[in-house]
Amino acid sequence: MANNAFSDNDPTVDLNSWFSGARMSRYAFHPAVEDLYVWNTRLSKALLEDIQHVEVLLRNRVDSALSPHYGSHWFNNTQIPFDHLARKSIGKAQRRAGGADAVPAPSGKIIAELSFDFWFFLLSSRYQTTVWPKLQATLIGSPPPSLAAFRGEVELIYRLRNRCAHHEPLVQASRPAEDSYLDRRQLALDRTARWICPAAADWILSHSRIAGLRELRPGNP
Repeated sequence: MANNAFSDNDPTVDLNSWFSGARMSRYAFHPAVEDLYVWNTRLSKALLEDIQHVEVLLRNRVDSALSPHYGSHWFNNTQIPFDHLARKSIGKAQRRAGGADAVPAPSGKIIAELSFDFWFFLLSSRYQTTVWPKLQATLIGSPPPSLAAFRGEVELIYRLRNRCAHHEPLVQASRPAEDSYLDRRQLALDRTARWICPAAADWILSHSRIAGLRELRPGNP
């Protein structure tokens, strides 16, 4: 890649020692290990940018879909059968958002503190008669996506987000397999955003760095 400070032949570079041999072994198939490792890092960050946009789009849509039916603090409404883990996430978000019991924090601050885990698990069958009908009614599509279809796309994004956030490799020894993996997850990001708001999906795509970075991937293999 252009503008690298080091080369794979630079004796001062010791990626195995710095980042562990086990970690770097994932890149060992490639003749330019350092270039590929740096590229993987940059692509992960670009993917997280787009994932961030889609996550915020999703959580805001869930909030706007549920609030008219369950109130602005719908996450405290006992009509929604939150399980133990969901209630734990809500409690943690409320504490982080501040406010006292008598004066709860604004709902927007609490929504912002809820993790992607929470939003993803709201798409489980447990909430198919409470959360899902309200959300589905706001989605774009003729017909709108089923719960299984919508959850399937969000799950791909959720697992990709975890992989990128935990600094795991995206590269694969098989270039076709790597391209297929990335293509499918880009599709999931775009498809989910378009079900929520096509104009927002266009905006996300117009600002995305993913396509440009994929073109810069160090050559075969």
